[in-house]
Amino acid sequence: MHELKQNRQPSSSLIGRYFSHATVRLLCGCLTLTLLTSGPPAEAQQTEAEDGAATTIDPATLLPAPLTVKSSIDFSDSSLRELIEWLRQEQQLVVMLDKNELSRIRVSPAEPIQDRLRDSPIYLLLNRLSTLDVSWYFDDQILYITSSEAASRRLQTRSYNVGNLLDLGYAMPRLLEVITETLHPDSWLAVGGEGVVNPLGDVLFVRQNAAIQTEVTALLEALSNHGRQTFINDPSEHFELRAALEREVTIDLVEVPLETAVVRLAEQAETDIRLDRGSLNMMGIREREPVSVSLANQKLSTVLQALLLDLELTWVLRDGVLWLTSEDDANHYQKAAVYDVRDLCSDERATTALIDAIQAQAQPEAWTESGGVGSIAMARAGTIVVSNQERIHNEVAELLSAFRRALANSKPRQNAINPLDEIVTVYYRLHSDIARDLSELLPRLVAYDSWKTATQPDQQGELFVVSSIPEWPASAKTSSDPFSANQNEKGGSQDPIEPILQYYSRSVLIVRQTRPVHDQIREIIRRVEAGDDAQSSKMRSMSQGMGGMFRVLDASYKSR
Repeated sequence: MHELKQNRQPSSSLIGRYFSHATVRLLCGCLTLTLLTSGPPAEAQQTEAEDGAATTIDPATLLPAPLTVKSSIDFSDSSLRELIEWLRQEQQLVVMLDKNELSRIRVSPAEPIQDRLRDSPIYLLLNRLSTLDVSWYFDDQILYITSSEAASRRLQTRSYNVGNLLDLGYAMPRLLEVITETLHPDSWLAVGGEGVVNPLGDVLFVRQNAAIQTEVTALLEALSNHGRQTFINDPSEHFELRAALEREVTIDLVEVPLETAVVRLAEQAETDIRLDRGSLNMMGIREREPVSVSLANQKLSTVLQALLLDLELTWVLRDGVLWLTSEDDANHYQKAAVYDVRDLCSDERATTALIDAIQAQAQPEAWTESGGVGSIAMARAGTIVVSNQERIHNEVAELLSAFRRALANSKPRQNAINPLDEIVTVYYRLHSDIARDLSELLPRLVAYDSWKTATQPDQQGELFVVSSIPEWPASAKTSSDPFSANQNEKGGSQDPIEPILQYYSRSVLIVRQTRPVHDQIREIIRRVEAGDDAQSSKMRSMSQGMGGMFRVLDASYKSR
């Protein structure tokens, strides 16, 4: 085994393919968006590069320290046994082999491996054992090597305090949706898997295997501190690969073996490109399959697309390597990222419209709504989580950039008012006591930050209470008024000239607010008048039907 030289390249932002002006106009026509001036959270730990470049929650910051040690080693023409011995002797790890499971999948310690590390964490090398259907987990300072199936079945329960996310405006139901819809959706109990997530107060209890638990940790951290595009559980080494995909190469190959073409491209781009041999074998594609490609001064991503098109292959970034694999296998390696779109979306309605536009424009067939495997979930207004292949993330990032450019160049129109944002004035005629009480309580019960006060004079909501004409009950207009004390035994008035008249004091609550807030106010008034239970509503209906006979009158509202 020989040490390898370090080969570090500068990071680069994600660059997707450009959309035509017509596409941009179409996208902007699909959305009615309100611009905000706020940017990424000030407390974000990841620093954004220029022009909103991607950031990541690196798994190296979440995994046990012994597995994140960087090393350079070449295991060409080696065996699984040699790898295990290196971990034990050179890395001082306690390693246990699950011989029964390895035997079940017909993998022996003598199994040949072809791998290498270049100043990269050890866990990446362990992850790449998945090409042998071998996986690992770390428990009580012991590294266990077993089958991928056995590792996925080994569930553990962890608790996550998400109080900080709730304080940032996330809601618990949406956090549950984001976790189960973007992190291995088929692994959760609701759809036949074994994973479970339950909330209790500000704490989430998640039962899943160790690999998915790491992704949950990364997702929650990304929701707390994210940039324009923040990948979760994505090695920082992938930024070097993304830079390589943008590097220009020149290649002229005619009927050369596929593996030879890959080696030459890797040398020119100075990056790690490999064939997923297991995937190719399943498709019946030989490593010596003859290929031809001739391109000059083109990006590596473009050359790969030309090389792989006829073979029906694609590429993925996985565990620090640029793999050439089948489309089906690529779909098994979905990547999740948090996107900050608060500058495009001011509320949930606009965020939903943006999600619809992304699914309609960024490879529509790649999303579950169209039979694909990708998904998008709204974590809160202005924050979305996308799970899909790397190349789809590229398109999503470029699509969002197209939105921002188009909106920046568009002319603001004052008459383009969202009906939901329009301020309207409504007159609510109520019992005076109710009107007076609600004038004090409504700013505390509904949209508390939207009312005009001494501390927030620029807000739109306003409240006024004015007296209205009293309501005279029908009983006061007849000699059969059951509430009149001046009745003789025969039902006639003892003093017909000065009867005791009763009325109900009425006031009008005048409210200037948006339509959605008015909807909430109407519901509060209904509940104040009738209560929550059905019996209260029933009694109210009976009371109205009997001409107010069962109303409780305050003595202060009676006069002569």
